[in-house]
Amino acid sequence: VPPGKPVAHVPSSATVGARAVLRCSEEQGSPPPTFRWYKDGTELPRDPKSSPAFRNSSYSLDPTSGELVFEPVGGWDTGDYHCEASNNVGSPQKSDVFRME
Repeated sequence: VPPGKPVAHVPSSATVGARAVLRCSEEQGSPPPTFRWYKDGTELPRDPKSSPAFRNSSYSLDPTSGELVFEPVGGWDTGDYHCEASNNVGSPQKSDVFRME
């Protein structure tokens, strides 16, 4: 079963230096989909240190649970976030975009 449209849970505001948790959920897909996160339209790599665009960020990303945890969150993490659910059936589905300040 292809995934349906995932739901992104993004805090609208986060305190710099604190922990911020973003969650992506999708109920229909079988096999269960894996999740990707995007900031301002750019995919977040699994390891922020692997990408010049994200090396200032400190986060962990679990593609299986859909959790993106900033620990700590920084001012440069402000942006528009959306997630994408995909399995090997059908095409990937994107969530709505949410802004985190």
